[in-house]
Amino acid sequence: MGILKNSHEAGPAALGYLFQCRYALLEGLRAVRATPQLSISLEKFDDVAFEANGEPTALIQTKHHLNRVGDLSDASVDLWKSIAIWLDRVAEDIEAPFRMKFMLLTTAHAPDKSAVSMLRVRDRDVEAADKILLTFAKTSKNKTIAKTCEEYVRLSEHIRVSMLRSVTILDGSPNIIDVREEIEGELHHAATRDHIDKLAERLEGWWFGTVIRALSRTPHAAIPVLAIEQRVDELREEFKRSALPVDYRAAVPAQEVIAEMDKRPFVQQLRKIEIGTPRIEYAIRDYYRASEQRSRWAREELLIDGEIEHYERELTEAWEPRHAAIVEYAGARTSQDKVALGQSLFKWAEQDANFPLRTVRERFLTHGSYHILANRYTVGWHPDFKEQKPPKAEED
Repeated sequence: MGILKNSHEAGPAALGYLFQCRYALLEGLRAVRATPQLSISLEKFDDVAFEANGEPTALIQTKHHLNRVGDLSDASVDLWKSIAIWLDRVAEDIEAPFRMKFMLLTTAHAPDKSAVSMLRVRDRDVEAADKILLTFAKTSKNKTIAKTCEEYVRLSEHIRVSMLRSVTILDGSPNIIDVREEIEGELHHAATRDHIDKLAERLEGWWFGTVIRALSRTPHAAIPVLAIEQRVDELREEFKRSALPVDYRAAVPAQEVIAEMDKRPFVQQLRKIEIGTPRIEYAIRDYYRASEQRSRWAREELLIDGEIEHYERELTEAWEPRHAAIVEYAGARTSQDKVALGQSLFKWAEQDANFPLRTVRERFLTHGSYHILANRYTVGWHPDFKEQKPPKAEED
């Protein structure tokens, strides 16, 4: 692909690639029911392709136009670029049209009585479409598609018609926004109505990451349709009324986030009991994961009223007798003894404490939530942590 000249070109091109990825997910969801044995690939055999045992069974060209503006007449460059790809496939393998489908999916509309309109799913007339395309190819003055037109004219009628029989034009197709709505429609069985959009968002996040990994391999890897089904099943479990989805168990904060958090009270509390740098980094990581996860649950209104407050109360009440015990033991002991007592209490919170929030039992949630509480000085590790609290301690 050539370098895009300016942002006006980059925007539609980027949308085109995103449309291609999103449409592939939609078709993968549909294929789960009918052809679960297939795999789906992007930019391997075509824009989107279904394959079995490494061989393509359907090649799909995608053409996206903003607001469905686009020309799909018989002179359309989009059409003839797709024909060029199909001609190349036939030149490589004369039997290809008998083993696979050629599809052009576009947001543009084909005029009535055009050759393109005769290659839709219904009311097809392949022979008539061939005659119209042949006449156009013989008379076209468009230099952009001249080579393709010449190749089309040179083919025998039998090969042209055989190729066109395998072609399906899907014009007036959903644009990138509408495709997302269709994806949500395919997922209606996987979550409650209120949560479908959130489930679709997580599925797309997984899908785009999977596509990136597939495209990063040489040659590009195919993604089994069943992998989509498996991910939907996982999300369905997470979105049950009694469950909460977990999104941040593997998240890693950016360096600038780590630098900012290094100044926060929960980190200062750890330094007061002389916790080493690696364990402080783990604490920052878990604080970040817990904060992000809790914030997302709150934004998406997945939490029951007061649920986080009840969870924090449980954590605090589990900490209280343990901290009271080290305060009693500390008495008039040395400052180093108090540091050792604080370290023992923190070790419990760091390694042993594991309190579930509804169905979520993740160590990062318990550990990170303790640091959220420590950031407010609701809990602490040093026997004298309340006396060490600055006048205006930063809160999370």
